[in-house]
Amino acid sequence: MHAKSRENVPPRGDSPAPLPREDGLLSEAFVAIPYRWFRAFAALGLRPADVVVLLQILAIQQAEGRSFVSPFDLGRLCGMSADEVSEVMSRLTGHGWLAVEERVWPDGTRSARYDLSALHAALWQAARQQEEPAPDAPSRDPVTLFEAEFGRPLSAIECEQIRQWLDRDQYPEWLIREALREAVLANKLSFKYIDRILFDWQRHQVRTPKDLEQYRREYRQQQRAKEEAAATRARRTRRNNPSLSEPAPVDRDERYSAFYELFPDA
Repeated sequence: MHAKSRENVPPRGDSPAPLPREDGLLSEAFVAIPYRWFRAFAALGLRPADVVVLLQILAIQQAEGRSFVSPFDLGRLCGMSADEVSEVMSRLTGHGWLAVEERVWPDGTRSARYDLSALHAALWQAARQQEEPAPDAPSRDPVTLFEAEFGRPLSAIECEQIRQWLDRDQYPEWLIREALREAVLANKLSFKYIDRILFDWQRHQVRTPKDLEQYRREYRQQQRAKEEAAATRARRTRRNNPSLSEPAPVDRDERYSAFYELFPDA
């Protein structure tokens, strides 16, 4: 009796066979999408067409490094017409989930980019509300929350760092949670990064949620003013020195825009 060919033997278990590397799929660029997005889309009332457009914008930003794409190109990627995409984008901007900002580079040139920071914050908050325990159940302690966001158990040193934030530095628990939120949005899950955020907030006397909201608003205004002043200086310099070559825009990854807003010199 002849042995069966291994090619005809189905894989064991219920899991599908792994994709062969020869097809090139595993060598393509991947797009990181927080699971919270999928859990909170419905809570915000986003429609399927809204989700498709938002995911394509995310994919273009991450995989191609482009911060803006026209409604016509978005429609081609989403299988929609340019008018349908424009209608979706009008609805998203009306709710505040999407913003189109104009960036002024040091050399005076201008470019548009999609800003999803408000959507990130809203989805994060909606997902958090879905995870809120019942009124008679205790809320999750900071260590448990950090482990859930980091996706792994914390080390003894990391647990001690949280204890020091609470006991030695006297940071309120809500402020530590907000710093963790900033790190999640910036895709910078680092205790050093979170500690630097907390120190910066303490230095600016952020003591209440209202203080934090005001600080964020003022900081964004200051950054816009700095960009405009830098662009003005660059134009004046080129006007006075025509032989100077125009500097290229700084290449920054838009996925970490929250990090660059906090630490512009990084």
